[in-house]
Amino acid sequence: MKTQKLIIVAAMTTILAACGSTAKKAEPEVKETNSLTANIPSWVLNPVVEDGIAATDCVKFSGNLSIDQKMATANGRLALAQQIETRVEGLDKTYANRTDSNDEMTTGSSFSSVSKQLTKQTLSGSRVIKTDIVEIAGKQHFCVLTTLSPSATKELFAAIVKQSNRSVNPQDEKFLYQEFKAHKAEKDLEKEIHRLTN
Repeated sequence: MKTQKLIIVAAMTTILAACGSTAKKAEPEVKETNSLTANIPSWVLNPVVEDGIAATDCVKFSGNLSIDQKMATANGRLALAQQIETRVEGLDKTYANRTDSNDEMTTGSSFSSVSKQLTKQTLSGSRVIKTDIVEIAGKQHFCVLTTLSPSATKELFAAIVKQSNRSVNPQDEKFLYQEFKAHKAEKDLEKEIHRLTN
């Protein structure tokens, strides 16, 4: 009987020890995930420009700066266009909510329907304000920070509102512009890092 109890206690101790060692092994894996972003500059992970719109794109470094910069810049402009589209969709929703709460009837085009052509024109004025070769997951990437200046952002917003033929009172227009500037396109960081490392 004592032998059986000793065997059971020994078995339980082995199982608990195995569980404890498994938990300790799992901990470094979490640190490895965090270390993927540890040396990446903040402007790459979170592109920001005050009162404007910013986007970052990185391409695998080929050794040819000219080609890499053209590709990353083109991708950065595309990312800016996607951000603008997301912000304009937000404008449509915010405007609809504000007019519904005020029981107003409005006519005109949606902001989204007039924004595409205006965005295309505006993006020609976007600028690359920062470039660097950044190591991501052990591989070198050429990264660019592309921005739409505060004045270009304001002009784009004003043109979208004007061409939509919506009657927007000055107070609502000011509110909508603040929402437009403040809107941050959501990015899944892990997905972006996965894209960059493959």
